Amino acid sequence: MKKIALAAFGFACALPAAAQQTQEAPITLLAAGSLRDAMRELGEAWRKDAGGGIAATYGPSGKLRQEIEGGRKVDVFASASVEHTEALAAQKLLARSLTFAYNDLCVVSTPALGLSEATLVETLLRPSVRLATSTPVSDPMGDYTWQFFRNADKAQPGAFARFEAKALKLSGASAPAPGEKLPYVTAFEENKADAYIMYCTNAAGTLHALPQLKVLRIPDHLNVRSAYGIGAAPGSRAGERFVDFVMGPAGQAILRRHGFN
Repeated sequence: MKKIALAAFGFACALPAAAQQTQEAPITLLAAGSLRDAMRELGEAWRKDAGGGIAATYGPSGKLRQEIEGGRKVDVFASASVEHTEALAAQKLLARSLTFAYNDLCVVSTPALGLSEATLVETLLRPSVRLATSTPVSDPMGDYTWQFFRNADKAQPGAFARFEAKALKLSGASAPAPGEKLPYVTAFEENKADAYIMYCTNAAGTLHALPQLKVLRIPDHLNVRSAYGIGAAPGSRAGERFVDFVMGPAGQAILRRHGFN
């Protein structure tokens, strides 16, 4: 009887440890590359708050969505376009889709270009100006850039076709390897571009690496505000808690510090 009682006692004691181990298992996160720095800080804050870690993979949102649709297991998906999370929620691959952040487009350029708000479209359309962009379809930043081209076309007919013909798609087709420099930085370091259209959050990071560059926010009547979507996999309690954390005051404050609004 004593052996049985001791065995039962040992089993009861093991339960909290097992539950604690499950709770501390890392959350599998797939997130847009533009969220890398913000998610790192969110992950640190989450670890202190909940005691669990995050195993994150970053890349173009469109490609990450395709991986989830192809069967890749994930606890949380954070996309640079709410359309991707809404599509996955409609397929029951995410429990829900929430808009958790917004971003705008900026143009990073060399000082010699002399870019200004008044001459933005005219300057970027010059045949001699090498204009770098992300890749549409695979990366929402590319989709938003193409929408900017369409907005410019409304003010200056023919601009869209000219922009589309000259755009150098230097990012968005694949994710940078771990430790690799961001493509926005290397584009200027290797003299591949005179101007690069990107998220304003990415522009801040590029300027930090290359402070001699200039950053211009695209004017409101031409800009495209991007809505970021987030959602947890059905049945992932830890994923849902992390989503709630990101949506809460502490998470939103971190996102604002990284330039999201």
